[in-house]
Amino acid sequence: HYFIQSNLRKMGNSGSNLINESQLQVYQLETFFTRKEILHIYKHFERLNEDKVREAFLAGNYNVKMNYEEVVQLSELRNSPFKDRICKVFSEDMSGDMTFSDFLDMLSVMSNQAPKDLKAAYAFKIYDFNDDGEIDRMDLDELVNRVTGFSMKTEDVDGIVDEVLKECDLDENGTISSAEFEDIVQKCPEFTSHFSIEV
Repeated sequence: HYFIQSNLRKMGNSGSNLINESQLQVYQLETFFTRKEILHIYKHFERLNEDKVREAFLAGNYNVKMNYEEVVQLSELRNSPFKDRICKVFSEDMSGDMTFSDFLDMLSVMSNQAPKDLKAAYAFKIYDFNDDGEIDRMDLDELVNRVTGFSMKTEDVDGIVDEVLKECDLDENGTISSAEFEDIVQKCPEFTSHFSIEV
């Protein structure tokens, strides 16, 4: 009896029934997504932990959090060498756990509709591994190692880091500032298409 009621409830409640109109409007104002796109993204969020999300949304609790392990089940994140940083940067409390709002923010910034300067600001945060507000040699080492699957010799990584700093560290202080990073991104036409997640 309970099983039948539970399945009927699941079948009858799409995202549009679970997110009230005023909340949908808030999400539209806070992102680059249409109502239809938000409901489509909700389905992806719900799949991360269906019972947990449905129960919370039915009760009007839109702040239910998916833990990091659940979020990285999203196929578009699963194989990214930066999945931990992406989740941390987009989670409001920097834990890597995400509410639906955090999830929407992440996908909004990573969408093709987001402006290049916004993408650059978040990419800078993702690549600033030690969260000190600049990209230094340690951050660049980590970046190169993650991109190459930690397969390069230390001296080869050091050579790449030296070249990046030579090219990008305009004030020659040994770090890349957010302004220097944005300048690099503006000169890189393919950045927008590479810094994206489409669901």
